[in-house]
Amino acid sequence: MTRLLVSMVLALLAVAAPSVRAKDQLAKVDEPAPPPAVARYLMGTRLGFITCSGKYRSYLEKRDLYELVSDDGIATPRRMDPPSTEETAACVHETVYKAQGLREAAAKHATTPAAKTALREYTTAWQASLASIESTQPEKPREFDARQKKQEARLDELQRRVESTAK
Repeated sequence: MTRLLVSMVLALLAVAAPSVRAKDQLAKVDEPAPPPAVARYLMGTRLGFITCSGKYRSYLEKRDLYELVSDDGIATPRRMDPPSTEETAACVHETVYKAQGLREAAAKHATTPAAKTALREYTTAWQASLASIESTQPEKPREFDARQKKQEARLDELQRRVESTAK
């Protein structure tokens, strides 16, 4: 019992001690941040992409479950309704609609030709990634995750370009 108590106290000290020292230190970033309107646009579009991707992944998981419990050639009744991608489609539509206002505000702050080009390329890639969330071919959640990682990497690259040029 004593041994357990001592172990718990040491673990608590190991966790708490670095955080006490860390709060006294300030992290300085030399890179200037993009204008708030540009940052809002980037954050909003990425959040929308993540949200809609999550809804489609949820659909894929439900579809896997549906295939598991559906009839397998035997005359058994279906145990659940087939899932639908309507929620994903609605999410994509709403996200694109909400991003229009954010993009207009961000475009006002992208004053240089390089910033305008970077913002336009990011927007095009983002809209294409939203449109391609739903696959035309049946896929497993793992395959979807791999496909999404590639999309996210491309968006990350373009987002860095927008942030570096829109200052």
